[in-house]
Amino acid sequence: MKKLVFLTILLCNMLLSVFALQQSGPSTGSIDSLWNVFNTVKNDSLRARAALLIANQSMFEKKDSVTALRYLGEAQKLCAKQSYLKALYTYYRASHIFMTAGETDECQQLYRQAAVMLEKFNTQEAYEFWVKAWWNYAMIIDHKDDRKSMVQIQIDKIIPAAIKQKDYNQAAKSYQAIGSALKEIGDTERGIYYFKKGLELYEKYPLSKERHAISLLNLAREYVESRELNLAKSYLLKSERILDTLKESLAHLNYGETASMYYCAKNDFPKALQVVEKALKIAEQLNMPYEIGMMHYQKFNIFYSLGKYELALKELKIVMRDMPYDMTSNMQQIAKDLSNTYAKLNDYPNAYKWLGKHVAIKDSLAQVAYKSEIAGLETRFRTAEKNEKIMRLEFEQRETVLQQKNQRLYNYILGIFSLVLLLLLVLSVYLYRQHRKRAQRDLELLAQQQELQVTKALLEGEELERHRVARDLHDGLGGHLTAMRLQVSSEDNLPVLDGIKSQLDQMISDVRLIAHNMMPENLSRSGLSVALEDLCTLMQHGAVVIELQCNGLSSTIAENMQLNIYRIIQELINNAIRHGDADQIIVQCLQNEQGFLIGVDDNGKGFDVGEVVGAKRGMGLKNVQMRVEYLNGKMNISSQPGAGTSVNIEINV
Repeated sequence: MKKLVFLTILLCNMLLSVFALQQSGPSTGSIDSLWNVFNTVKNDSLRARAALLIANQSMFEKKDSVTALRYLGEAQKLCAKQSYLKALYTYYRASHIFMTAGETDECQQLYRQAAVMLEKFNTQEAYEFWVKAWWNYAMIIDHKDDRKSMVQIQIDKIIPAAIKQKDYNQAAKSYQAIGSALKEIGDTERGIYYFKKGLELYEKYPLSKERHAISLLNLAREYVESRELNLAKSYLLKSERILDTLKESLAHLNYGETASMYYCAKNDFPKALQVVEKALKIAEQLNMPYEIGMMHYQKFNIFYSLGKYELALKELKIVMRDMPYDMTSNMQQIAKDLSNTYAKLNDYPNAYKWLGKHVAIKDSLAQVAYKSEIAGLETRFRTAEKNEKIMRLEFEQRETVLQQKNQRLYNYILGIFSLVLLLLLVLSVYLYRQHRKRAQRDLELLAQQQELQVTKALLEGEELERHRVARDLHDGLGGHLTAMRLQVSSEDNLPVLDGIKSQLDQMISDVRLIAHNMMPENLSRSGLSVALEDLCTLMQHGAVVIELQCNGLSSTIAENMQLNIYRIIQELINNAIRHGDADQIIVQCLQNEQGFLIGVDDNGKGFDVGEVVGAKRGMGLKNVQMRVEYLNGKMNISSQPGAGTSVNIEINV
């Protein structure tokens, strides 16, 4: 359930400061200054804006709805002759109704009316009011269980405008809202798609870290519910790294709920309860009643799963007491949970009573859906009838315009002839420039192909040389050392010979290790998965722990591609140990229909990505980048000094 009250208060407070700066300077920031403007300035526009701001501050800061309504009335009179100010008045009037009466039909229609009125104004301020009006309207109809219409408004109106205005925070927020709505109606696959669309914006642009973490947690929750726990864990870990840099906030509560669901799925109920209790304390400190109720509801789920039905019932009663559950779907779920819990406690009268309420709400939802479908059919009929009239009028108008054009045609012939000549000249210039651009693109493409060929030759030459050196080490130097070891072993066991034997054993082991690193024989013999396991085991030493997670790796991947993937992971682990001083490294390999995904995360000392990559420092990263480009892949590096490093690579296979 979304909290429109919190959103509306936040938006109106932001608009107060915007208006104050635009109209009368810093002095309009207080209500006394606004009263002074309203009572002394003669300009109706300034007085109207001052009245709107006085009404707004009276409502949201002083909780004085009577004064707010009086100044809204004054603003309505002053805005009567100006379309833009009338639109602002309509928006503020909707917010006032929302704060005093809630999500009424009048409030809903006023938000929509304000959005429609603001569409014809092309200013930044108009855009900000317009998008907030549509957003609030969409949230109200969403709370009335019309999620389909809410999604349609986000897709058709808010997101295109936000992208056009480069308002990526709003676009990302809208994608997340769509994902949540689709999840609620059971369309999990499309819900995940929109969650990932929002996450792409958070990862591409420097947006809100808190909402970035929430977007990761939304995906984690989806994968928990679909029992893809490895994917859920990866998103939880990424969110933890962001939350560690933030103060306690709504995102921490979201993490508490999602992490507890994850631990419940793994049947680790003590850990789940520990996470929820921590989140509950944060919610109580922040005084967030809705989130407090959600944490108690999660505790209900844990106790119910443990068979502690008395404790589960106690938590559910707290949810009913403190949590606003006015949405029909919430009422239905709580009634069902109460019925099930009472049944487990053998309290069948109460179980039957709440089961009856659950069924009644379910039937009510079906009736509402039926009425909504009938209303939709009626609307489409009326729209078709109206469109027919419009088409008839347009046809008559086109005939009149055509007659007028025929009368003026003779006078325009010479002008059209001159215009055609000019267009031909412009077209010739355009075609010439297009030809030059095409030639330039062809040259660039040729250069890229040549560079790819050079890269391919370098990588193949490097692997051939590695193979040759490894063979020489193993067959040549390794053979000689082994022969020396056998010869020494045949001699008398003198103390000096014991030391030489030990040194020869160490040298033979080192030669074999070097040869294996240069050319992993088990890659071609046992496949990529086994070769990576051996690599991680081989590179673990001292306090260094390397965890490998492979999922869905196919044995049909081309041998050349397997070798390059092996080299990429080998280089990233080397970088984490040698340059990052990491002692915890997680290597993830996932293959699906979209491609091959590689993730290497470590807890090392990290580095400034812009400084290292921009300055083209570090041969290791350059080698990795060259191999990724050779495989037509993409690489993303996320790191900060002191915060570890995360490298994600996507390759088409």
